[in-house]
Amino acid sequence: MGNPNRVLLLVGAIVLALGAFVVWRPGRGDVGPEEALMLGALYAAPVERVETQVLERGQTISDVMARAGIVGAEFNELLLSLREHVSPRRMTAGSEITIRRWVKDSSLRAVDVRMNADTTVRLIRGDVGWSSQVIETPVIMDTLYVDGQIDAGKTLFEAFVDHGGLDLPYQERASLVWDLASVYEFKLDFTHDIHPGDRYRVLYEREARPDGTARRRRILVAEIVSQGRTYPAIYFDPDGKSGNYYDLDGRSLRTAFSRYPVQYARITSSFSWRRYHPILGVYRAHLGTDFGAPTGTPVRATADGTVSFAGWDGGYGNVVMIRHFGGYSTRYAHLSRFASGIRRGTAVKQGQTIGYVGATGLATGPHLHYELRKDGRPIDARSVRLPGAIQLTGEHLEAFKPHAVERVALLERLSGWGAQLARAEAANGEVVGAATESGGAEMP
Repeated sequence: MGNPNRVLLLVGAIVLALGAFVVWRPGRGDVGPEEALMLGALYAAPVERVETQVLERGQTISDVMARAGIVGAEFNELLLSLREHVSPRRMTAGSEITIRRWVKDSSLRAVDVRMNADTTVRLIRGDVGWSSQVIETPVIMDTLYVDGQIDAGKTLFEAFVDHGGLDLPYQERASLVWDLASVYEFKLDFTHDIHPGDRYRVLYEREARPDGTARRRRILVAEIVSQGRTYPAIYFDPDGKSGNYYDLDGRSLRTAFSRYPVQYARITSSFSWRRYHPILGVYRAHLGTDFGAPTGTPVRATADGTVSFAGWDGGYGNVVMIRHFGGYSTRYAHLSRFASGIRRGTAVKQGQTIGYVGATGLATGPHLHYELRKDGRPIDARSVRLPGAIQLTGEHLEAFKPHAVERVALLERLSGWGAQLARAEAANGEVVGAATESGGAEMP
């Protein structure tokens, strides 16, 4: 063992040093925020230089890479890495290609090939050639609330698109209107049933990309007040695989037939037993409803059924006829073409695309002529009382009741706040709208 005096001396020196460290305080220790020292902003120079180019019509990826100086053997190696995930031949006009270079010597660092809104192939240059990885666009799960009123001279679509307080891209606003129209397609005709002074409230969740568009969205609860009558729509999925929209009493908003086979289209001619034909120049019955829409607009089956005819039929042009339950049948005429797989004997589901709007047969312009028949007799699809809706019963109805109360309470709590990220607490104490992020990747 060493000299005990030397050990004691060493311990004493350490204690004195620690005491001095603790006792010595340069200045006051209770300085307020306004008197605290502030560090100046630090600037970190970027390590890379980024240049994004857009593939133009008639161009290939080799044209873009040649402008960036990636040619010869290096381009071939890059192409091999890209082909692990996608064929360059499938790249279309508008595809974005981002060239990343090191600032220090302008050498290549990586190339990002954006395939679509959700997928980017990153090609990374290393010491032994090119490697690749697929990057999924990061998204944030959030919940948004929107409300408003229909002004004179405006449609619901225009009210959403022109909403001054809605911080969303145009396409996202338009898509939300389509979704809302789909929810109410069995209850309301957005072209004719919406009037000045009518109001709407919508609460929906989405997977939001950094540019504000949504990968997916779902309306949780909505309410439209039209001419003093309230139309609630509450999303409920009792078993995790059959989600639907219901009113406050648990009746589905979806009936056996939807009224309109074209989404959010204008009606250009109504059902009539005597109408002047613009091509034939005579008065004759018009036994259906005409929907004006651009050529190529999808046409959807209004109910489950079986295709009884798909082909050319004189003045109807290209037409699909579908046989439904209970003696009902429908016709969809003047189609530009048929959807894949649509032929006699094909079973179709409600909402399934069966063809596309056109102007074949006796038509002055692109539109859909739609007919609904009962036991072979034409009936007005806009005014007839269609087969009823599904009603929740038993344990599903009991589970729905508190769910509906919670959703309506959220609408009431957020009402009047305008368009915003919804962060209200639900009745069970959970926070609706807490953002969570997923996706993305770091650059090596």
